[in-house]
Amino acid sequence: MFRQKQDTKPTEITFERVKGYYLWLIGKYGDYTAKTLMQKANTLFKEDTSFNEKALSHLIERGIVDDRRYAQRLTQNYSEKNIGPNKIKQKLYTKGFSSHIINECVTAIETTDEGYLDKALQIKIKKFGNLPIEDEKLKQKALRHLIGQGFSYSVANKAIRHSSYED
Repeated sequence: MFRQKQDTKPTEITFERVKGYYLWLIGKYGDYTAKTLMQKANTLFKEDTSFNEKALSHLIERGIVDDRRYAQRLTQNYSEKNIGPNKIKQKLYTKGFSSHIINECVTAIETTDEGYLDKALQIKIKKFGNLPIEDEKLKQKALRHLIGQGFSYSVANKAIRHSSYED
């Protein structure tokens, strides 16, 4: 009824096979950090990992894998979604970027404290309304929410005290 799978000889791990795997991942799922690609290849090709680093270096030299470019694009996307700088740093860190690249990308965002205040105000108004928050419990809840979105305490506090009628 069911055919048994014939014993197939495992394919040999070569430079071209590892490089093809990296290109397949990038083509199918988009950009990856070099660290993530290396982890995936080490998992799949655990019998012989000698080609993993060579293939990754080859792709980095050709500009196919570029952590800085990928981090800059992610930083820009997160910035447009009204996420604060601390949350952006956290998200980039979990993606596997180095702290040097993360700091470089976050400082490159052309947003000042007023820009972050505007973003924090948008979130505060959307969730808590236009008026300044006077109730202490609600104020603490709003502060936790804005700080959780990656804004500094000072920016979050200014947003909570802000009234749209002051403009």
